[in-house]
Amino acid sequence: MDINENISKILVVDPIDQLAITQLEHQGFLVDVKLFPEPDTIVSLLDGYDALICRTHTKLDKVFFEQVRSLKCVALASTGYDQIDLEAATASNVAIVGLPSANKKIDTKKHGNFISTAEHTILLLLAALGNFYDASKSMKDGLWEKPHFVGIEAYGKKLGFVGFGRISKLVAARAQSFGMETVAYDPYVSVEEMSEHNTAKVDLNTLCCESDVITIHAPKTKETISLLDEKMFSLMKQDIVIINAARSEIIEKESLLKALNSGKVKKIALDVFNNEPYGIDWDIVNHKSVIPTPHIGGSTHEAMRRISLSTANSLADFLLKGDTSNVINK
Repeated sequence: MDINENISKILVVDPIDQLAITQLEHQGFLVDVKLFPEPDTIVSLLDGYDALICRTHTKLDKVFFEQVRSLKCVALASTGYDQIDLEAATASNVAIVGLPSANKKIDTKKHGNFISTAEHTILLLLAALGNFYDASKSMKDGLWEKPHFVGIEAYGKKLGFVGFGRISKLVAARAQSFGMETVAYDPYVSVEEMSEHNTAKVDLNTLCCESDVITIHAPKTKETISLLDEKMFSLMKQDIVIINAARSEIIEKESLLKALNSGKVKKIALDVFNNEPYGIDWDIVNHKSVIPTPHIGGSTHEAMRRISLSTANSLADFLLKGDTSNVINK
């Protein structure tokens, strides 16, 4: 992709830390902030801008990339990028800058919201096992129902990972500190790499059969959509606990509802939903066996600053130096 040395104008349409904006301005960029524009106005707003900074709230489809004229780069202040049509971006010669898994130099302690998402996963796991969510709601209703809230220990349980990337590795370390055994399904991660994190590599069938808790940390792709379907639910243990802080489409909705209604799934804790934020599945949210949170896994003050600064650095490196190490659609 051609790099224009005179690139200077950046539009921010989703919230990022002010320090990142200040840093870009100190580097000579003109930064404008116009938060949460209507989807059909983004193209016109971008007229004359060279770069766009956004988060998962902003969806950029094929029509968008066919219409933009001056845009050279989209910088994602998030770890996910399935809301972006990468093929259309590439066809329009627009670089998508983010936190690609191929860049092994990315440090989870310095970049992105990996730590926050891992901690939120552990929060959901313990809430599901310990009945903390239901117990808290009960007390707020003025009830003392101690006999109804006998929980399950994490200790000694087998935790199965669907996807074993950077977040999974952080979760595995935390889960192992509770005495959990960890196994993972990920066709793109070797036995040796998993072994370095004290985790056994298994196939998906084995993971579903043997796990006491399943946690999902895979991207939304053609391979992973509806990966956990009726067949996979049929293999799972009775009273399985499931955590999903990745992408909702990885679990087939109708199969999940069936498993919830039959009691096969004891609890499922969800931080992600289909058609966020306005068209989400309220039948899922309102189910008595569901613990929902509104996609806040990466929403901490520390994560916001960390991912904002790493996004600003990656964008500046691309625009000023032509550094493509964090370009997703090379």
